[in-house]
Amino acid sequence: MGDAGSQEPEVATSAGDWLERAVAVANVPTLACVLVHLTGDRRWIEPPFTPARLRGLDDNDTGGLPEAVQDQIRSAALIALRDWYAGCPPILPNPSDDLLLQMMSVSLGDTVPRDYAGFIRSDLDLPPPPDQAPTSPVEPTSTPPPGFSALIIGAGISGLCAAVELAKAGVPYVILERRPDVGGVWFENRYPGAACDVPSHFYSFSFASYDWSRFFADSREIHAYLGGVARDFKIHDKIQFGVEVTEVRYDQTKGEWEASVNTSSGGRRVLRANILISCVGAFNKPRIPPVPGLESFTGPSVHTARYPDSGIDLAGRRVIMIGNGASAMQVAPAIADKVASLTIVQRTPQWVAPFPKFGKSIPEPLRRLLAEVQLYRHWYRMRLTWAFNDKLYEALQIDTNWDQGGLSINVINEAHRKMLIAYMTSELGPAQHLLPNVLPSYPPFGKRMLLDNGWFRTLARDNVTHVVGSVERVLPDGIVTTDGVERKADVLIWATGFDVGHFLAPMRIIGKNGRELDRDWDGDNAQAYLGVAVPGYPNFFCLYGPNSQFGHGGSLITVLERQMHYLMSLLRQMFAQRVTCVEVRQEVHDEYNARVEERHRTLVWAFPGVETYYKNSRGRNVVNNPFRITEVRRMTETADLGQYLCS
Repeated sequence: MGDAGSQEPEVATSAGDWLERAVAVANVPTLACVLVHLTGDRRWIEPPFTPARLRGLDDNDTGGLPEAVQDQIRSAALIALRDWYAGCPPILPNPSDDLLLQMMSVSLGDTVPRDYAGFIRSDLDLPPPPDQAPTSPVEPTSTPPPGFSALIIGAGISGLCAAVELAKAGVPYVILERRPDVGGVWFENRYPGAACDVPSHFYSFSFASYDWSRFFADSREIHAYLGGVARDFKIHDKIQFGVEVTEVRYDQTKGEWEASVNTSSGGRRVLRANILISCVGAFNKPRIPPVPGLESFTGPSVHTARYPDSGIDLAGRRVIMIGNGASAMQVAPAIADKVASLTIVQRTPQWVAPFPKFGKSIPEPLRRLLAEVQLYRHWYRMRLTWAFNDKLYEALQIDTNWDQGGLSINVINEAHRKMLIAYMTSELGPAQHLLPNVLPSYPPFGKRMLLDNGWFRTLARDNVTHVVGSVERVLPDGIVTTDGVERKADVLIWATGFDVGHFLAPMRIIGKNGRELDRDWDGDNAQAYLGVAVPGYPNFFCLYGPNSQFGHGGSLITVLERQMHYLMSLLRQMFAQRVTCVEVRQEVHDEYNARVEERHRTLVWAFPGVETYYKNSRGRNVVNNPFRITEVRRMTETADLGQYLCS
């Protein structure tokens, strides 16, 4: 299929009625950006065509424009796209950085910072402008030395990303995966309502687009997408399934990593490679609180991450769900109309934002437009990167002169708080008596912001009971909550999260001179340079390591691609200089982590009284990356071999 980008379409497909139907439901601000490329006419981003400011997490499909103005944009876009399908190339295939910034800012109704220019250009797959010198040094073309190989642990999103990039560089690799299929958490999470709360076109590899059926894909479609990536990039043949790594050890004599593994058939083996890339993820160790009597319950009792693929018959049954986090907010609306009763045990209230397109299908003509017209798909995705990422960053900054009794941290944060309270109030409808129990007493974004798909309306149902507290004891036929009430149940669903702080556990990682990573990290106090490299562990790299996840939103895939981009820059320089082993210098690692800590102290999760899974047992944030995405992009653009001990 042809892409409306810097090149003409490969096939001048005849665009019929489907294109008219697609444009009729397309996102108007995105169409305006496409029009500038195709026609060279900047009036489409000038009054009266400038859209209203993007609010919340909505796509702003109409741009907030009068219907007559929308119709003008749609009509012009239809003509321009038909011309493109007929073989007319874009008049403005490669806009200047200034124009790209203007297009992005206008389409969002916001001021996009100057340092976003390179990010926009990269995400739109545009070359540098002709009059602009390269912003980063050109790395030498290089190939790995004979016999050089990599071992990847895990075939989830991180492992697939690593495999694609290593293959591009000609580095032989093997992936070890304990499960029988690819996908990581998207293979494991099969609970009712399981879906991603990041838009599908943003929760995709930049190198692998997909014909998504929904704006926010469910777990099965994401799993199918990842399976397709593994097939399309010929990764499957390099994966050993049913293989669990129990220990990895660095052999200083040979400069290799040695991995001890258990196989699903009961065997044990040892594999060796020059570099080791951990792609085990963080949300893979379900946490169920050690409640007395847990084993005595006679009915089904499951953690959401271990929900059986065959499901559980919930029809007419009494279900108790413990927890009210992201998975709970998906499970409850999905099962409430099937069960006889649903009791939700909530320990801490959560901030919940509107989620306008959750569960909504993408119209077929629009799917085709997204598939065939690269400019539309890329601009649509680019706008999402702002709405679900750096747009929210200012709301996280602690204003030391702001005093709202601990309820908010700055004027923007307070505006979010008021909006969220108004939304909760509206959604609860006749159940306003629940508002004091679901209203958080900490600032918005102090914990991970959750997205609503009918949670409050579910709480207001007659067959749903909302309990504030925790489980004190499990009985054969129910639970006792901390209010002393015994509650009967046929099924228990534990939506109690994961042990995120103990990165890489229970795998043992032994580096130079017998040092062990779990001891170096003192259990849950993990640190790494850029979330990737650790002193004392040569040629060992993490993807989605400590302090990698954006706390203000964004897509995990963006983080992984940046980390892998950095690692490939490092490898190319190693190969060019005939270096076979690198170890990040201690002072480089320490200076970076000092900057991480310094920035964290200015952000909402450092605010007194905010408790979150982001923090370890010492109160240090080991999960979130505190920087803007543009800052992370700069840090990971080109590796500096001088920051490593080389041999």
